[in-house]
Amino acid sequence: MKNRIFLIIIMVLTFNSCGIFKTHHKDKLIDFENNKIPQKTLKLNGYYFAELEREAQSFDKIQGDKIKCLSAFFIYEDGFVVNIRGIDGITNYTCAQGKTFENSYESAHKAIELMLESQNSEEKRTKRICEFKPNDIGNKGLAKINSDRIKIQFYSIEMQKPGKDSFNSAYLYEMNGVIKSDLSFVIENETEYRTNKTTTENTIFRFRQTEQKPNIENYFKKNINRFK
Repeated sequence: MKNRIFLIIIMVLTFNSCGIFKTHHKDKLIDFENNKIPQKTLKLNGYYFAELEREAQSFDKIQGDKIKCLSAFFIYEDGFVVNIRGIDGITNYTCAQGKTFENSYESAHKAIELMLESQNSEEKRTKRICEFKPNDIGNKGLAKINSDRIKIQFYSIEMQKPGKDSFNSAYLYEMNGVIKSDLSFVIENETEYRTNKTTTENTIFRFRQTEQKPNIENYFKKNINRFK
């Protein structure tokens, strides 16, 4: 998971998705019609984040240092998930104006908070750009809890023919782990269904409370006919 996050710093807010994607691995999806996050298993009034680092690239404001970044999941009561990846403290995000630029996890958290505020902007253009792309499947997913086990799935928009065409296909990823408390869980492995490859992980996701979450309907219930 970490290497892919470092290489694909694409987030749902800024991804320019105008085409129709081919959605793969529908048969692997969690049963979203009857899914529900059990009460008291996880707090849901915020997001779960992992603190990661990546190498600085040519487009970064700093060079030579490891860049601190976050991967975050917003989880809803019906199991719907919104994932944002690769958020750091030094990138000038359109939907996080006014952020202090520093290579810190706290600055990255501030970017997420500003993105959440931007989705409710009174300025129509800002609100349209910063609405977390409710009609796109990219970085949308599902979570299921069984006792102390958690499964999280999400779609990533990728090239169907790498290097030969645009980002035109949605591929499913699945992470499995254990819930440590109602404030944290540990991801133990991740499966990339495109290659059927499973990698071992030990990534801790911790809870951070927010005043709001992405204001989005459950993508899978909204588009139920696409997944039958």
